[in-house]
This record gives sequence, structure tokens and C-alpha cells, in this order.
Amino acid sequence: MTPVPQAAPLRADCIADSAGGLTFDVTAAGATETAHLVLRHREGHEEVTLPLTPATQGRLRAALPSSVALPEGHWDAYARVTQGEAHRLAPGAMKVDALASRVPYETRQGNLSVECRLEATPPRGAGNCATSHNKPALAREPVPPSY
Repeated sequence: MTPVPQAAPLRADCIADSAGGLTFDVTAAGATETAHLVLRHREGHEEVTLPLTPATQGRLRAALPSSVALPEGHWDAYARVTQGEAHRLAPGAMKVDALASRVPYETRQGNLSVECRLEATPPRGAGNCATSHNKPALAREPVPPSY
């Protein structure tokens, strides 16, 4: 019996800015108009769905503005580019600002996830993942969760 080749995983480049915004550029040839990026909270049952819109040839873009609240924790990234199920995203290039409070990273399994961090003394809207600009910034590297 001949093994069935698996499709290459969808890959997303990420930009995390100091204001808490995230941009995802997903390489997806043949995507439909109903493509979405899905973030699923690992510890809870929350889900955030963002539209993926054409950016350049073979690439789709989703933007998560800082105004969208994400509870603290780890969020696994998926893409739904057809009417079927959402599939895990693989990480591509990542540009992360040192003040970013939403940090994309590669999991031990090679998937893309986002860690949403709260500062010790967050500014207004403590329920949102926000960055306090009153403290000196510490250099932050994407850190995989310890599980």
C-alpha cells in the first residue's frame, strides 16, 4: 500500500507590536473567500476568529488589534482556508517588539501559539492583555510553555 502524502502545513509569519497588536501572514495557495485565522485558548474554551484576507499572491493576512481583549495564557493558532476543519499553523518568520504583550512562539511540537501576558501592574482594562509603559522594558524572547 502506498502511503498518502500529507499536505504541507500552513505557515504564518507574525509581527507583534508594542501596543499589543498582532499581524499574521499565512501562506495558503488556493484559499477561499471564507478563510479565517482561529486562536483557541489552551486552558479554556474561548476562541477568537479573525478573517484572513488576500495580502499578496498566495498569502492571506489577519490582524488582531490591541483593542480585542485576550485573557492571559496560551492561545493555539489555526487556519481554516476551506469549508473544512481548522488546521494548526506552523510558525514562519517572527518579528516581536521588546514591549509586546502578545508573543508568538513555536511550540515543542512545531506549531504556532501566542502567549498573552499581563504586567504586574497593568494599566486600565486589567482584563485585557496590555503592556504597562510605566515600567522599564525587559527583553523578552518567545518562551514555550512548560508542559
